[in-house]
Amino acid sequence: MKYVIIGNSAAAIGCINGIRKKDKEANITVITYETEGCYSKPLIADILIDIPKEKLVYKEKDFYVKNDVKVLFGTKAEKIDTSKKEVVLDTGIAESYDKLLIATGATPFVPPIKGKEKKGVFTFTELKSAKKAKEFIEKNGVDKVVVIGSGFIGLEVAYFLKKRGIDVHVVELLNKVLGKALDNRGSEIVEKIMKNNGINFYFENTVEEILGNDKVESVKLKTGETIKAGAVIIAIGVRPNSELAKEAGLEVNGGIDTNLHMETSCPDIYAAGDCIINIDIIDNQKKNLPLFPLAYEQGWIAGLNMAGEEIEYLGGLPLNSLKFLKETPVLNAGLAEPPDTTHEILVNDQFKSRGYYRKVIIKDNLLVGFVAIGAIDRVGILTGLIKQKIDISDFKEKLVDIDFGLVHLPKSWREEKIQQDKTGYKSWRPQ
Repeated sequence: MKYVIIGNSAAAIGCINGIRKKDKEANITVITYETEGCYSKPLIADILIDIPKEKLVYKEKDFYVKNDVKVLFGTKAEKIDTSKKEVVLDTGIAESYDKLLIATGATPFVPPIKGKEKKGVFTFTELKSAKKAKEFIEKNGVDKVVVIGSGFIGLEVAYFLKKRGIDVHVVELLNKVLGKALDNRGSEIVEKIMKNNGINFYFENTVEEILGNDKVESVKLKTGETIKAGAVIIAIGVRPNSELAKEAGLEVNGGIDTNLHMETSCPDIYAAGDCIINIDIIDNQKKNLPLFPLAYEQGWIAGLNMAGEEIEYLGGLPLNSLKFLKETPVLNAGLAEPPDTTHEILVNDQFKSRGYYRKVIIKDNLLVGFVAIGAIDRVGILTGLIKQKIDISDFKEKLVDIDFGLVHLPKSWREEKIQQDKTGYKSWRPQ
């Protein structure tokens, strides 16, 4: 048996672990256009504050040695020939496979802004582009930067740039920060924290043109305002990198379509990570959830199934955090706003007096989402309640309390439901 994996991030690592759990001997080959090895994408923005290189490493090179994996660094997969069961590389060589995992991740969305080709315009979703941005800023003495987008990546980049003493201006199309992740109150709190750190915002606005000769000198907004800047960071979001799969004839619908075994529409081809769509446990609908932990979990399930095990993916839970706001941490999971009036909302807003805010959303006596700001101790229990779909009707009022914990749950549930294998995959525990 020969396994081939296209990509080398969390999904690939999960897949390798899954395969090796069942199959210790077969050949595994990883194809990756990157040269950095496997790094932690959630920590990319930290390079702006000179994070030690070893902290960025997700898996050391000895991981591949120990698991007897061949890695083709700096190599791009150009084509998948499903009839020959081959992956054609940019080197002209064709790599054959018995089982193939597509883990091509996501690519940053860059709108058609006039002047975006100028020097000093960067995205921030890969280590290579992040390093180039940092080097450009330092080499050119940039003291003003425009960040387009106020999602998690945009805010983190803006925060760390400001910590370097750089004047930061964030341009956002919506009327609030983290518009797709937080409720109005949560967004208001985060916006105030960012402003208190000296970051400027331009809401309900867009960058129409990036001005300058060959380098960025300023940006022109939709409202007609001009902001001086020596660099622009585009952090609007990402899109599934599914072109390779689409060209191979696989079913793609906003991402590579996968079933609960992580199989694609083509036999012996699996997919996992930011390039796919699969079940969201909140509404049981297929969608793209580009999250590092979910990518690993999907890769793990794919690897087990590729190696002959039959195990189903339980679905993903949307979960995000602003890890850089250490004094006022922000975490949300599932829904942040109810889609209709059939949902119940409970709120405990004591941010002004005690520095914390908590909100939960309930549907049919099940917890389907929460926002926690300023006090996130034991919120892992809340995510457990969502994943295990536990009836919370007997203690729902306690969910927004700052001291909510296992003690508030029925004793019979504590070990069986909450403290069981956190992945829910019984004995198949990821390594």
